[in-house]
Amino acid sequence: MVSEEERRFRADLIEWGTENRREYLWREPDRTLYEVFVAEFFLTQTPADNVEAVYPKFLEQFPTLDEIAEASEKELVEAIEPLGFQNMRAGALKQIASTHDHLPTDPDSLMNLPRVGHYVANATLCFARGDQLPVLDRNVERVYSRVFRDTWPETETDQLAFTQRLVPDEARAYNLALLDFGALVCQNEPLCEQCFANDYCVYFRESVKRE
Repeated sequence: MVSEEERRFRADLIEWGTENRREYLWREPDRTLYEVFVAEFFLTQTPADNVEAVYPKFLEQFPTLDEIAEASEKELVEAIEPLGFQNMRAGALKQIASTHDHLPTDPDSLMNLPRVGHYVANATLCFARGDQLPVLDRNVERVYSRVFRDTWPETETDQLAFTQRLVPDEARAYNLALLDFGALVCQNEPLCEQCFANDYCVYFRESVKRE
């Protein structure tokens, strides 16, 4: 059951996203599951601008899992090196490509691939296919824990259930807007004066009381 404030937040966020969404190569229409997966796999602990500088060349060199399977780990390391964590990432990609002809299309199987996890699996399936799945990273957790501070759960399992409940039918638009809102407005030092949720955000209401 979604509360009135949660329903309002979803609508406001999607509207904000239509005007403020960041444009990246992996967000282009008709990107394949593999192409979105590569981006989300690289975006973990790496700024988007850094990924965008490497992404086109990587896809040109390794357009499918087959090319990764056939490549040497040294070739993969060299291609990923500008992003950091290159040995770990190259090893995981090589292991995935060596054991899968194609990426799984259910979240549990995708999540269990080496170095993937909840966020990469859900983001890949949502952004590539529109699956109604939540995305939960540090930025998203910060947004939810501020706006819904009174009801935001403490454990990861409960947080995933909370976010799943809020994901609307327009899952792709909602999740992209959520990521962008966390990056552009609800930052570590939030830009509360620019926030559409001022009148129902618990964090903002408590901040005003403290002043």
